[in-house]
Amino acid sequence: MSRLITLLFMAAIAFQAAPARGDEIRIESMANARLALEDTDNQINPFDFGRNPAWLHNDYEFRFLRFNTSLYETSGDLRRAYDPHLINNLFIGVEGNKQLSDRQTVRGYIDYQRLRDREVYRNLEMDQYNDPFYLNDQTTGDFDYYGPRTSIDWGIRVADDLYFGAGLDYNLSTGLKQTYTRPQIVHNYSQAILGLTWQPKGKWVLGLAYRPLRNQNRTKFAKPDEGFDNVIQGYSGDEIYEVRAFSSYTIGEVEIGHYVDLQGFYMGNDLKAGLNIRGGMSETEVKYNASRQYPKGYWKEELIDAKLRGRWTPAGKPLAVGFSAQYLMNDGWGVRPDFSEVLLYDNPYAMYSAGLGLSYWLRSVDLLLVGEYTAKQFDIEVWDNGASSYRKADHLSQVARVGLEKNISNVYSFRAGYEYTDYPIDRWLKLPRNIDVSRITGGIRAYVSGWDVDLHVEYGLGTKNDSD
Repeated sequence: MSRLITLLFMAAIAFQAAPARGDEIRIESMANARLALEDTDNQINPFDFGRNPAWLHNDYEFRFLRFNTSLYETSGDLRRAYDPHLINNLFIGVEGNKQLSDRQTVRGYIDYQRLRDREVYRNLEMDQYNDPFYLNDQTTGDFDYYGPRTSIDWGIRVADDLYFGAGLDYNLSTGLKQTYTRPQIVHNYSQAILGLTWQPKGKWVLGLAYRPLRNQNRTKFAKPDEGFDNVIQGYSGDEIYEVRAFSSYTIGEVEIGHYVDLQGFYMGNDLKAGLNIRGGMSETEVKYNASRQYPKGYWKEELIDAKLRGRWTPAGKPLAVGFSAQYLMNDGWGVRPDFSEVLLYDNPYAMYSAGLGLSYWLRSVDLLLVGEYTAKQFDIEVWDNGASSYRKADHLSQVARVGLEKNISNVYSFRAGYEYTDYPIDRWLKLPRNIDVSRITGGIRAYVSGWDVDLHVEYGLGTKNDSD
C-alpha cells in the first residue's frame, strides 16, 4: 500500500459592492462539484466556459478586489520515477476587476509564487514529463523556484451585438538545484488571447478566439564549487542517452503553439448550454549550447478538444441539473534531428467523457446539496521506438463528487465536500497502476461590513490496490 497526502490551505479577502461568495474558493470547498452549481464564476457563457475575453463586459456583475494566499503540499510514493517526493507550493496575490465605461471591462490578477520540489531523483528539468527529451544527473536533490505570475483580460462592446476582447498570461520563475550539478532553470511562459463574440439573436451567442503561446525553459550549468566538471545525461526516450561533461553549459527548450476556439451558446431562461471546440498544434525544440546552439530533439502535438456543458434551472424550483461531455484528441510524436527519418516517439492520446450533476436547495434550512458523476474513457498508446517499448491503456476512469453549503443569515457559510477518483492516468502511462485518489474539502465564509473572508482546506489520500 502506498500513500499520497495532500494539504491545501487558501484564504481570500474580497471587497465587493454587495454580498457575494468567494467564487472559485466556494466551488473548491464543495469538492469542485461545478456541473450543477450556480455561481458567479461558474456560468455557462463564452468567458466562464472557454475564457473568451470578448464576453468579459457581459460577464461583469459587481466590482471586486480580492487578496489571496495559498499553501499546497503533497508527498508520497504514488508518483512517477522522476517526480518530486514532496511538493510545497506557496503564493500570495491580488485579483480584481473594474468596469471602465458602459462599454468595456477589465479583469486581472498578479501573484508571487514560491515552489519547492523536494527529493527529486536525477531530474534536471522543471517538468520532466512534458516531452520525451529530458536531462538527468546521478544525484537526488531539491529545487526552489521563485517568480511572479500575472493575467489580464479586457472586453469591449463594439456594436449592439458584437464584442471584442484581448487577454495576456505571463509567468516568470527561476529555480536552482541545491546540490551538484546545481543547474539554474529560468522558466518563461506567455500566452495571448484575441476574441470575438456575436449575439445574432437574444438567446444565441457565437464566439471565436485565437491563442498563440510561447513556453521556454533555459537550463544553465556553471562550474561547480568543488572544481570538477558537470556530468549529465541527455535522454531521447527512455533508453537512448548521451553523456556530456563540461564546466559550463546552457540547454534551451522552447515550445511555440497556436490554438483556435470555436464557440456556440444557447442562453435561455431555464436552459443554458455551450459548446467550445479547440483545435491547434504546438512544436517544442530542444537545443544545446549557449553560443552556437544546435537542435537535439523535436516534439510536436496536435490537439482537438471539444467540450459541451449545460445546465437546466426550472423556474420556481429549488434545483438545477447539469451535464457535460468531452472529446479530447492530443497526438504527439518526436524525432531526433540527426535521425529525422526515424520516428523516435509516438504517443496517440484520446479521451471521451460524460458527466451528470444535480444541486438542490432546501429552503427551510438554507442548505444547498450538490453532487455529480463523470466517466472518462482513455485510449492511449506509447511507442518508444528507441527503447523498443510499447505501452497501452484502454480503460474507464470514474470521478464522483458531493458537497454541501449551509448559509446562516446570508452572513456565514459552512461548506464541505468529498471527491473520489478511480484510476487517474497520465499520457505517458508511467503512473503506478490501480490507484484510487480521494479528498475531503471544507470551507468557511464570513461577510462583515462589505468584506468577504473565505477559508478553504482540503486533505487528500491516494491508495494502490494491487488486487484491482
